[in-house]
Amino acid sequence: MDQDIHVLHVDDDPTFIEMASIFLNRHSDRITVTTETSAKNAISTIEENAIDCIVSDYDMPILNGIEFLKQVRQNHPDLPFILFTGKGSEEVASEAISAGVTDYLQKQTATEQYELLANRIEHATAQCRAESQITEQQAVFETLIENLPVGVLVEDQSREVLAVNQELLEIFEVTESKQTFIGAYCPDIANKLKNEFKDPDRFIRSIDERLQVTEPVEGETFTLVDGRTIERDYVPYELPNGCANLWVYTDVTRQQENQQLLEGLFEQSLQAIAFKEIVTDENGEPIDYTYLQVNERFEEIMEVAAEEIIGRRGTETIDGLENDPFIEIFGEVALEGSSVSFEEYSTALNRHYDVSVFSPREGAFITIFSDITDRKERERELEQFRFFVENTPDFMLVLDASMNVQYQSPISDAAAVRPIDVTGKHPTEYIHPDDIETVIERFQQLVEDTETIVTAEYRVQDASGNWCWFESKAQNYLNEDPVNGVLVTVREITKQKEQHRKLKEQNKRLGQFASVVSHDLRGPLNVAMGRIELLNDDCESEHIDQIQIAVERMNTLIEDLLQLAQDGTEIGATQVVSIPKVCQTAWDAVVTGDANLQIETDRTITADIGRLQQLLENLFRNAIEHNTQPVTITVGDIPETDSFYVEDTGVGIPRDLVDDIFEIGFSTKPENTGFGLAIVNEIATAHEWNVDVTTGSAGGARFVFTPHPAE
Repeated sequence: MDQDIHVLHVDDDPTFIEMASIFLNRHSDRITVTTETSAKNAISTIEENAIDCIVSDYDMPILNGIEFLKQVRQNHPDLPFILFTGKGSEEVASEAISAGVTDYLQKQTATEQYELLANRIEHATAQCRAESQITEQQAVFETLIENLPVGVLVEDQSREVLAVNQELLEIFEVTESKQTFIGAYCPDIANKLKNEFKDPDRFIRSIDERLQVTEPVEGETFTLVDGRTIERDYVPYELPNGCANLWVYTDVTRQQENQQLLEGLFEQSLQAIAFKEIVTDENGEPIDYTYLQVNERFEEIMEVAAEEIIGRRGTETIDGLENDPFIEIFGEVALEGSSVSFEEYSTALNRHYDVSVFSPREGAFITIFSDITDRKERERELEQFRFFVENTPDFMLVLDASMNVQYQSPISDAAAVRPIDVTGKHPTEYIHPDDIETVIERFQQLVEDTETIVTAEYRVQDASGNWCWFESKAQNYLNEDPVNGVLVTVREITKQKEQHRKLKEQNKRLGQFASVVSHDLRGPLNVAMGRIELLNDDCESEHIDQIQIAVERMNTLIEDLLQLAQDGTEIGATQVVSIPKVCQTAWDAVVTGDANLQIETDRTITADIGRLQQLLENLFRNAIEHNTQPVTITVGDIPETDSFYVEDTGVGIPRDLVDDIFEIGFSTKPENTGFGLAIVNEIATAHEWNVDVTTGSAGGARFVFTPHPAE
């Protein structure tokens, strides 16, 4: 669309300029005219208004047309100025041209002169505007080139440099001014710069190849002698007066280093990294994501090869993923451009993860994560341990090689006795004088034998000054992290010691009573046995045999009762015992008849060897006596437990009698005393073993012995 033209017409003849204005508007509706009859006033009008063209008379008072032109050119060197005068001469025309007049037109009497003037005004204005636009474009072009972050060189078809920016000179470390390159011959510049390249011939050859083909080429890479990497783009294009070539040079050294660094971090990272894109429904809500790229650590943690998941959705590769919160979290990051770090448990994978997520662009996100399942398990175990420590009446000490206390654990509220805090002290200061020697001996044993676990019982004063019994178990961890000391677990056992003392006295009295009773009974019983023998010599009677059986049964009852009363739940010194060896010894002490023994274990157990043999003898005898057919008795162990068992191939024990078999005097055979299994139970209890009665593999009875768990 043609633009309007604002003309300032200056003439000292008001009638003429009025007439001129009318005819100019008639010949061109684009022209609007402002008039002034004084050149002096016109100067102010020019400064206050946007004037596109000046039309001026020559012969005017104060300032003539040439003088007016000179003043205008001081501030407006390019503003079109037409000298429209009735006084024409070669002298005036020459002076006007020297002063910078745009056009010179002599006034005529005919009205056709206004049409000519209008044409001259339009032509001058159009030319000025075109030149102004070119100048403006050139300024924009130069500013753009100069401010580009890349080096730029533009040459015409004759290979003359049209433009070059400062960045190009800085890339090649040229100290000359860029103005020295404008108009220079481009091949000369190339030859001057070629020695900056590690392969100069390739640099020159590549320029010639581009100019022969004249097709755009992007990203050509060159290495400079100083090790930097330069990337070059070539773009041929057309100018109004011919062809031109645009060469763009970019120093990509830092970019390549960063890229290599990022690639190294990506591939060598100890954390799993995945680049993904969110998938949304028709409402824009996240419903899934697609894998775009993953690193090797991701493949290791997720146990999947990259080629198996790239391009696939998460829900296609992980069953149950939609039940975890990950898609929702990742969607928020990808769509809002935020970032977030969190720990989350995946029900789909049954693992705990530490995850960081950020979005490099809308719709995409990067996850950096590690599997913290083991750490979470350790934290849970530590929490459990702390709970146990805070709620158990036991406490722990760590001693150094001199027996000084380095650490004492907090005392739980569950503890009945409040021990003294002995941190930094020697514990023997608080141990009963009668027990100090034993404690020191046990400690020395522990220092000398680092593999053993030493148990000791001793009396210690509590915070109230009372003597209390404690039991400790200690193990040597000197020079072993993280303890670096002797670890001692301490338990208060005052009540147990008192109960044990009372039970021991009770058993002693019971043993004494049983001994007296058995002595008093054995005398008359021996007399009865002798009389039966004499009676048997004097006469024959069917009653004599029954009397003899009854007397022998009374003798057996007395022996079993005495054994039960004297031994009770007491055991002697314990030692590590071979189960197969004790089984064979017990078997040899029993009348076995046609019964068979099978030993299917090679385990050892800590026990009083004499009482363990007695337990096995009673079980063997019980199996043989309660089955009419020959039986096979098996002694074995239960894998992955500390339990061992004794079972037979007999008729078994009825379910309704299981709770009664350990009662003193209970027996399914009237002729038996009913003490055998009661003694078995007493021996097991004395060893702190649980006894369970079940059905054996062949349907017979099975007795399972399980040591109490360590507290």
